[in-house]
Amino acid sequence: MEWKKYHAEDGYLSLSSVFSVFLLIASFYLKSWEVFLASILFLLIISANTYYMKHLGEKLSLQNTKVRYKLFAGQEAKWILEFDNKGLPILKGELRILFDDCICPVDQNLEPRLGNFELSIPFSLNHNERKIITIPISARKRGVSKIRKLELYIPNFIGFGETILEYRAQLLQDALVYPSRLPVKNILSLFTDRPGTFLSAYSLFEDHFSPAGTRQYVSSDSFNRINWKASARKQSLQTKVFEKAAETGWNISLNVSAGHSISAQLEERISSAAEIAYICVKENIPFSMCINIRTAGSTPFYFISAASGKDHLQKVLEMLAVVDNHSSIYPYEKMLSFYERHLTSQPYFLHAGELNPAASSAITNISRKGAFLFELQLLNEEAELRPLQVKAKEVAIQ
Repeated sequence: MEWKKYHAEDGYLSLSSVFSVFLLIASFYLKSWEVFLASILFLLIISANTYYMKHLGEKLSLQNTKVRYKLFAGQEAKWILEFDNKGLPILKGELRILFDDCICPVDQNLEPRLGNFELSIPFSLNHNERKIITIPISARKRGVSKIRKLELYIPNFIGFGETILEYRAQLLQDALVYPSRLPVKNILSLFTDRPGTFLSAYSLFEDHFSPAGTRQYVSSDSFNRINWKASARKQSLQTKVFEKAAETGWNISLNVSAGHSISAQLEERISSAAEIAYICVKENIPFSMCINIRTAGSTPFYFISAASGKDHLQKVLEMLAVVDNHSSIYPYEKMLSFYERHLTSQPYFLHAGELNPAASSAITNISRKGAFLFELQLLNEEAELRPLQVKAKEVAIQ
């Protein structure tokens, strides 16, 4: 069954049953048809109420469709609940919905309690009736919001107690709220002048396997760069132009822990990491990201391999959105060691969060492979990237 049923009966219902039986017996001694009919009427009402409560909700179904809303803070969406009742009618009921406070109901003066919003809606549904309930919601803060509980409260016929129908299955609708962006200073300082294979508008080096066209020859150009076919066609010397290329891959390493718990600066670090991800996509820079949150699989922590583009950005933002204060922490030094040994290293390594001696030693090994090291420092209302000078057993910020 989709629904689990509870009965919350008032003691007066049992007393009414006893009283009706007493009246029925008394009617024979009193030889009163009026008392007899009254007692029979009471018993019929109580029996009908018992039958109604026993079979209520047996053919009530909820269309449980998998839907994920992806929102930025302030954007709106709708929970959509579609009910179909083939059984007894539901009269004067109340629908109660409990969901995470990452989103809030629109036009409802409610305050979250214990990290959840609880919404009550009047609910009635006749036999063979289908009803769609729409609940407008608004994105409130970063995270994932799910409908944690859905219950129907139906009162008894005669007002003594109620029946509660609790939906047993997990509701497949949820809302994912992307992180906001925190400005990050000194981003341009990360561009390198080392030759590489990735296209870059800021590099001093060229990829000779990626021609970009020709331009007018000047006296400072090398003679072997003249494009003779283009020169003959235009009747003037033309110089080959190649795409700019550099070593631009980044890895964003996010430590969300503070000791054995989640850091109090979790939101600021996630927002600054989101800002760096946006800049990478804008500049067409491939980047990877790892977060020390434990997960199942061959990589024991949150990790997205290096790529670029809007689809990659969406994956990164979704991963940042699902991190919460209840996540299971993976030791940061173990994550760095795993990255150094088993994953593809990037030319830039961006560290964000606390750095203990064990993690410093692991970063030293990453630096020995030639990676440029930077650290993300949180300021008042922004963040700043600073280079890291790594020595044998210490890490110093320039």
